[in-house]
Amino acid sequence: MIKRKFIILHFLIAIPLITIAQVQVKLEPRHKNVFENTYLRLLDVHIAPRDTTMFHIHSTPSFFLIFTNTLVGVQKKGLDWTTSQNVAGESWYQSFLNDTLIHRVTNCDTVPFHVTDMEILAPYNKSRPIKPMPIEVLFENENVIAYSVRDSSIDQTVFSERGPIMAQLVEGDKIFVHDEKTNKAEELKMGSYLYVKPERSFYFTVPADQKINLILLEIK
Repeated sequence: MIKRKFIILHFLIAIPLITIAQVQVKLEPRHKNVFENTYLRLLDVHIAPRDTTMFHIHSTPSFFLIFTNTLVGVQKKGLDWTTSQNVAGESWYQSFLNDTLIHRVTNCDTVPFHVTDMEILAPYNKSRPIKPMPIEVLFENENVIAYSVRDSSIDQTVFSERGPIMAQLVEGDKIFVHDEKTNKAEELKMGSYLYVKPERSFYFTVPADQKINLILLEIK
């Protein structure tokens, strides 16, 4: 344990000097903007071992989802580095309304670090309250509802009259999302994402013998 702490400390001290310039998170090179519309922006973040991001600014309500088990270091501007073990499937929401965050992140591990940052850009329909779907709710606030699906119990269940939904598969080979009217199927693979348009009637097909961790975020 002492040796491990020494290695981490040595690694953090040895990080090459990085420009102190700070940018909005969507402009940070490792935060790839892979999807954006009126309601949301999805930033897909991959940090290689021994790599470090620029200082970047979080100021938009955001939902974060971890895809890998990776030891990372985080430095808030003006403070010391801290390290933590990230676990695949962890997620959280931050409003950043009164607590704009400026930090940088380094990968202290020997495996890549993968996380997504979904920025909430606009509400969908505040005039019609959206009630949670009949699946596990991770949390709910005035802006979003987050869900978790871990087995095939959702298979073939039709959902309709929903807000915009971003589906991300943390664990499992793949599942399919079907349009209930056209029966067109879209494939969702592990580590990837799929956007479900609002008011669309849809359902999932999930193999009965497959262990999954499907995370859905619905915008109200």
